[in-house]
Amino acid sequence: MITIDFFKQQAKSLLKDYNTKVYNEDEGFYEYSPRFFHDIDDIVMNFDIDEEGSFTLMNAQHVIAKLSGFYKWTELIKASSASLELGKLLLENRIAYQEKIGLFTNMVESVIVADWKDYEQSYLSDADDETKLEVFKEVFLSDAPKKRKVPTLSINYADDAIAQDMICTIMKEKNLTPAKAVLSSITQRNCVTILSTGWAGIAVSHWGHANPDREWQTLENPVVELKLSKDKERLVEIVMEKEKISLAEALQYFMIFSLETLGYHI
Repeated sequence: MITIDFFKQQAKSLLKDYNTKVYNEDEGFYEYSPRFFHDIDDIVMNFDIDEEGSFTLMNAQHVIAKLSGFYKWTELIKASSASLELGKLLLENRIAYQEKIGLFTNMVESVIVADWKDYEQSYLSDADDETKLEVFKEVFLSDAPKKRKVPTLSINYADDAIAQDMICTIMKEKNLTPAKAVLSSITQRNCVTILSTGWAGIAVSHWGHANPDREWQTLENPVVELKLSKDKERLVEIVMEKEKISLAEALQYFMIFSLETLGYHI
């Protein structure tokens, strides 16, 4: 039987992972080394957690309650055994569910919780907790999602002078290989900037306008091979989904804001 102790331990684990944060001076954002919550970057972003402020065990308990389908911690500690079991399933299946539906985040606290709440309100408003638990297992967990394998991505920039010039510029500024120049741009900070400004595409199209007569740089090999980590893949997916753009375009969006942080006019 699932008890409140399970959720207390989850809150403590979340707090431990949060406290691994280290500020990356070069990139201008916090990095984490989580042992328990490998989606902690998404949690920080979606819960709008102030990384400069205090994050306590009480705050962690609130996050765990929300990720478990409850409105607040006090609701969780008063819940029935069936509701607690359902909450555990919501908490533990949040990443797998997002992979299953092919959407890594829609900027809500938990996609699976949001979808379940909609379903519950539409079809189970009069059902008891035991019934809701069984329906959840049948509807949301019956088709167990498989973990996606991330292949090496091969991007051909032969016909993209803007992308080649941006990559070369980042390479020279940071002394990186082409692949690492692109990967270094895929950060949570740049993701948030892309979504909040809404004009990354315009900035990309105007790249180089400050010095139109200069000779643009080109890559020795225009084919760049990338292997995205799970976190970076998630950030790219967010931009592709929200901006309705291709992978190659999304990578340019990240690079244009990296160039801005390096002092280039965009």
